[in-house]
Amino acid sequence: MTGTGGGAATTRHPGGTGKDAPAEVRPVWAAFRSQVARTPEAAALVIGGVSLTYRELDHASAGLARLLWRHGLRPGRVVCVRTRQSALSVLAMLAALRTGATWAVLEPDLPVGRFEALCRDVDCAVVLSEGDDAVPASVLAALPVPPAVLDAADLRPARLVEAGRREPPGDPYPAVPEQSPAYVAYTSGSTGAPKGVLVGRDQLAASIGGRGPVYGTGHAVLLIALRLSFDGILGGMFWSLTGGHTLVLPDPEQLVRVAEFARLAREHRVTHLFNIPSYYRAVLQDPGGLPDTLRLVVVGGEVCTPGLVGAHRERFPRIPIVNEYGPTETTIACTVETDPDPERDRVPIGRPWPGVHTLVLDERLREVPAGERGELYVGGPLVALGYANQPARTAERFVADPYGRPGGRLYRTGDVASVDERGALHYHGRTDDQVKIRGARIELGEIESVLERHPGVEQAVALCEPAGPGGPQLVAFVLPTPGGSPPDAAELRGHCRGRLVEQAVPALFVPVDRIPLDRSTKADRAALRALLPTAGPGSGAVAGVAGVAGIAGVAGGDWGGHRCAVGRIWAEVLGHSDSAPDDNFFAVGGSSIKVVDLHDRLDGQWPGALRVGELFDHVTIAAQAQRIADHLGERGQDDGPVPPAAYEL
Repeated sequence: MTGTGGGAATTRHPGGTGKDAPAEVRPVWAAFRSQVARTPEAAALVIGGVSLTYRELDHASAGLARLLWRHGLRPGRVVCVRTRQSALSVLAMLAALRTGATWAVLEPDLPVGRFEALCRDVDCAVVLSEGDDAVPASVLAALPVPPAVLDAADLRPARLVEAGRREPPGDPYPAVPEQSPAYVAYTSGSTGAPKGVLVGRDQLAASIGGRGPVYGTGHAVLLIALRLSFDGILGGMFWSLTGGHTLVLPDPEQLVRVAEFARLAREHRVTHLFNIPSYYRAVLQDPGGLPDTLRLVVVGGEVCTPGLVGAHRERFPRIPIVNEYGPTETTIACTVETDPDPERDRVPIGRPWPGVHTLVLDERLREVPAGERGELYVGGPLVALGYANQPARTAERFVADPYGRPGGRLYRTGDVASVDERGALHYHGRTDDQVKIRGARIELGEIESVLERHPGVEQAVALCEPAGPGGPQLVAFVLPTPGGSPPDAAELRGHCRGRLVEQAVPALFVPVDRIPLDRSTKADRAALRALLPTAGPGSGAVAGVAGVAGIAGVAGGDWGGHRCAVGRIWAEVLGHSDSAPDDNFFAVGGSSIKVVDLHDRLDGQWPGALRVGELFDHVTIAAQAQRIADHLGERGQDDGPVPPAAYEL
């Protein structure tokens, strides 16, 4: 794993230019160990019913580090954390820092293709896996040198704490340069193959080091509504663990249920909250509310709107809200807006973090005047090492910096940006086919590539439509193979689900008999958009809703009782009528925001029948219709077990 690190960090108050004198940044592992020495008995981590002090976190990571070392983990090698979000996940990351190795978090519900890409791109030494979610034996057998697999069931935090206590003082591991990789984070790839972004230990340290002026210096209890496979969690996480704060993380069940997440915030009296904007919208609407201890809200990972800022200010007029921006390749976040104005047309992505410099350039790499749009380039200490085992892609996106020091690099973001009269950056979309869905970076080309691997699909074109207040929605136009019939949506959805992250699975599949072309002989996306049925008045939907006539089996027994009416409401909310009675709401285009819309419509027809929180448990048309029947005292159909929610962050 090789690459070129960024330059030295500089110090600057957020809102400055990022061009001040260099300042020292403390290595992450050294900062954590110093905090253990200062506050050994302070609460460090709370997750899934497990609470660990700084001393216990140190001991447990020492015990796990020794075990991973015995199974071959070394500097330059990777431990893959393929477990559900838990204390063990965090301990594995700390153990990798301790040994000088690299971590990669790939939760078991992510496509197995990402694990295969990891083993292809880097030297994966050990995999932490668990029970039913173990790595498929067929995948391991296909690897030239399969990694060791450790079962998480044998690695309880309490046992690791005891093992760490028995370790002799001092770490026996070799020192590694701070330019060594700390982690590899996988993102969507336009060719269908995921990309692994390698981030150095020094880049992680620089990202954390500049957050103090924004996050504050008093003791904090930080709650983050993100998964550990999403690199956006790392800034707050390591700011907390290197600063003596208390880090609270939701387990997978608490994360997908907004009411549970809000309850967690109240229970632990959190002071700092970090989430993506679409999730925070739902949190603001939770009737239980957030605690009066709250001091700061940070959002990032997708576009923050003036409406969200206004809703926050109305609910919490004295609590600041901060908007962070940054691709994975710029180490978590590279710019920050500390005082967004809800009265402006858009919320800026702000100004660079300390030491970072940003440039808005035209196609000839010339700076554009203020107010004009160009492509955003990022330079400085946060620019990642590159893509693992993909030198051509690295050379394409990580380019020489013509405006910086000799040998410096810029990351070409692909984002269209401008600088306003105050010097703040604004985001205006993409130069390519990349989109953000519920915080996940999605390449439309990857969706098309996966669909075209289906034997019944000749060609596919994916589009992302705004879809109103429920957030963006993916639509796939599908041309069947010659002489064949188009596969139905359920079959295509199942095909995608095993190969794409949940956010990348299209909500709507539109069969076409040809793909129109533009003058450049590329797919004419404007012409394809014209094929979408128009939405009903005020629905904000991508596709029009013609009752439930388009739902398979509508005339059959599956649609008895209240199911037909619930199905019609689903169609209005989702923007398509392609849902069967037992489909999971979150798997056919639903999100936490759309749950709120769904609840409002259901409650309008059957007041009090279902609470918002119940819609995260009863996620099918059949289950919701049954709850309505129970509320009305009617006898309904036996719906059997309810599948779990699949809302992804």
